Amino acid sequence: MAGENAPQLVQQYFRVKARQLATMADLPICEHNSLAGSHREELQRIFLQEILPRRFAVGRGMVYGPIHRSKEADIVLWDAQNFPSLPLQDHSFFFAESVRVVLECKSRWTDKAFKDVLDKCRAVRDIIALPSPDTLDDRINMIEQVVGAMQSGKELAGILINRPHIASAAIFLRGGATFTAESINDEDLKHVDDCWPDLLLLLEPGRVVVKNYLQTSAMGGRGLIKFFEPGEDALALFTSELLRKLAERSVQVEETFYLQNYLFGIEGMNAVEEFEFPLTRPMTTRTPIHWEPGEHHAK
Repeated sequence: MAGENAPQLVQQYFRVKARQLATMADLPICEHNSLAGSHREELQRIFLQEILPRRFAVGRGMVYGPIHRSKEADIVLWDAQNFPSLPLQDHSFFFAESVRVVLECKSRWTDKAFKDVLDKCRAVRDIIALPSPDTLDDRINMIEQVVGAMQSGKELAGILINRPHIASAAIFLRGGATFTAESINDEDLKHVDDCWPDLLLLLEPGRVVVKNYLQTSAMGGRGLIKFFEPGEDALALFTSELLRKLAERSVQVEETFYLQNYLFGIEGMNAVEEFEFPLTRPMTTRTPIHWEPGEHHAK
């Protein structure tokens, strides 16, 4: 490896890990369905535990909000540094405020398996956490807005905060080559916001599908679904986007790390297809509310 630069080493690392995941999932122990599922999930937990910041733990169980809960989740990525969990008799209980990503693991792509992913993602999407509106980010943002209001002569009435939803992801180790951008129709797009995973990895064909949101106004925005074809570097791109989702849903003290800074030069890192989908739920936002000077308002 002498003479190789950091991006080349990062690329090789993820290519080897992708081959390991695909190979280990095909071992004879996986011939029994129940063993296959447990073995597949454990392989991916090990991979994630090796690479994720230690702040995030890798668990399995159900996510509970004050009203809604998820279905049984293969992998739960949660902030074990700042939140508790409850080990119950048949599963672990994760508080919604602690969970950043819920991930489903599948051996092979089928329409039935993808429908199961959609059902589980919808259950996660319905969970509404009740975080404290007084994080470090909130305090700093409030100071910035107060200073900005003083400079502009406007009165700051408050800040409208809508935090990111719990992200969902899915990995299919085999199959899925026929699932392309051409597979998406207008009816599918109506349901993307409600039940599609935020990240989808089709390991064998080397395809990654990412769901993103772009704020275009104080209260609204656009939903975008992007198809990437990075081939054997699909696991690298998927991991980069997963780390990004974790960072977006966490209060950062240190500078945010972006793995994609080490993936430049890899083919397929630009979307080959992009679709806009209608928003059915509130956008993530932190929007200041101002009164103009002299405007009458209730005290």
